[in-house]
Amino acid sequence: MKKRIYVFANMTKPGSAEVLKSVLKTIGDEGFIGEAFPSPTDLFRANAALPAECIITIGGDGTVLTAVSAAVNNGFSLEVPFLGINLGKIGFYSETDVAGFGAALKSFKEGRCRIEEASMLRAEIGEGREFICLNDFMIAKKGFSSVSHVEVEVDGFSMGMIHGDGVIISSSTGSTGYSISAGGPVVAPNLDVMLVTPVCPHSLTARPVVASFDSVITVTARSECVLHSDGVQLMTVPKDTSFTVRKADQKVRFIRIFSRNIFKLIREKLV
Repeated sequence: MKKRIYVFANMTKPGSAEVLKSVLKTIGDEGFIGEAFPSPTDLFRANAALPAECIITIGGDGTVLTAVSAAVNNGFSLEVPFLGINLGKIGFYSETDVAGFGAALKSFKEGRCRIEEASMLRAEIGEGREFICLNDFMIAKKGFSSVSHVEVEVDGFSMGMIHGDGVIISSSTGSTGYSISAGGPVVAPNLDVMLVTPVCPHSLTARPVVASFDSVITVTARSECVLHSDGVQLMTVPKDTSFTVRKADQKVRFIRIFSRNIFKLIREKLV
């Protein structure tokens, strides 16, 4: 029986329809059954019934984040690894471009690859409300002209009140996302930590903090705020509401064909 590969393409990207057609042909030429899905939820539902060898995403980093979020926040497994084809500007999560996909798929088929695991974060707010993300959570001011007032604790030790546009709590993988734009550090890929990065703080003493990945970050909104996960707005956080962020049990698996120098990627991509 032929093995399956499932594909999710961001159809808003220019040329994505032609790329999807080409990718499905290449998958077939390599002896797999390729199937495309209009949404990642449909994809993971199919994968739960009939597991695939891997999941191909076509788009940018946002496409990967959308697929991962759809899986973990709808109770689907992330055992199947991802192989990203980059159509975006950055492409930190992607392993190849369109031209190199055929060679990358052949390497995967022949076992000439490695599986890289990326840790995730879990936010718990209220009774039974839980969200999981790959990159970051952000608690932000509610309006453009307003200011957020947020208290942050790391393992019970207070960082004090942070006044500004908000606070980002990111994973090691997310250090090259929103956090780096807000002045947060780049984390080496072999290090699991959490970052607490203030966004446009109204104090020069509010600085980014690197915490152990086993830490518990407690955030208390002292003004009405908005909680975001990987760039998607989740909910309004009422004044004086607290929530925690800690490591999640789930991990995302990425197929890696080539050696990756994260510092070189930053120099080349973030220009």
